[in-house]
Amino acid sequence: IHNTEVIEQLLIEQKIDLGMIEGLSKNKSFQYTPFIKDEIVLVASANHPLAHKNSLSIAEVKNIPLLLREPGSGTLEIIAFELKNLGIKLNDLKLEMQLANTESIKGYLLHSNCMAFVSIHSVLQELKNKTLVVIDVKNLNILRDFYFIQSRGEQAAIANLFLKFAKHYNFK
Repeated sequence: IHNTEVIEQLLIEQKIDLGMIEGLSKNKSFQYTPFIKDEIVLVASANHPLAHKNSLSIAEVKNIPLLLREPGSGTLEIIAFELKNLGIKLNDLKLEMQLANTESIKGYLLHSNCMAFVSIHSVLQELKNKTLVVIDVKNLNILRDFYFIQSRGEQAAIANLFLKFAKHYNFK
């Protein structure tokens, strides 16, 4: 589990044969295979004072302590891009902390009054258990695709077998 930059570097160094990233890199030495569609949503602990609100304006979000992914994260990049379309820079947000993975963000959320933008796929269990809630942000829809990424050229047979398995059996 790493951010997009690290996954790309591991492929370049031939330390991995296959990775999964959000969005497409500009590096032409990689081959991308679409996997699933995703939505990034704003989540908070079910105990958060604003958890009962159906939606927030972007102005309200600017005043809430937020957890974000670390620099180099594809998730952070797409959040920044979509906020920029609304005239908001990451520096305009009330940043509590940047963390290296979604699991640490979810754990922190459970014991704080912060909110975070995360993949809807990453919080399905917490939503089912009612420990986290999704809070709609008016006029903000963050959609993305997940891709498998491989170096161009001859591929490892096991990587191709896994890719075929994942595309056939997951998220149907």
